[in-house]
Amino acid sequence: MKLPHDFHQVAMSLPVQFGRNVYGSLHIAVDPFNTEQPALPLVIAQLLAQSCSWLLYTLEQSTFLHSQCPHIDYQVYEPLTKRESEVLKLMFRGYDQEQIAEQLCIAPATVNKHRQHIYERLGVHNERDALLAAYYIGILSLFDDLMLKDEKKDY
Repeated sequence: MKLPHDFHQVAMSLPVQFGRNVYGSLHIAVDPFNTEQPALPLVIAQLLAQSCSWLLYTLEQSTFLHSQCPHIDYQVYEPLTKRESEVLKLMFRGYDQEQIAEQLCIAPATVNKHRQHIYERLGVHNERDALLAAYYIGILSLFDDLMLKDEKKDY
């Protein structure tokens, strides 16, 4: 079976972008048997571009996080309580002490106490290291956070 001469022509280009991060473009060739049509339907091409964007973003974030803690042996000294886990997840999403208190309907001083317990249980001394430790040992996940953001968009 011989393909037409112009089979390498681009029928459409879609951005491979996640948020403000632009990774490039996905080029869809023309259908080799019907040069008036792209080789993939538009919906499939868009889904492919979004999937590539999400994968590249996740790889980039994961690589960055792993580079931040290569020689540290993180471990959980004691399991976190349910409330400490909730506080930690909100910290991971960038909430400050006041926002966490409001979200969980507790006093800011109580949030501070939970943060101190989290640091002790993870064997760290600050928020940055607590978040890195929690990610590194698998308590927190970029995937969970991204899925939550996608769920909120659906509403």
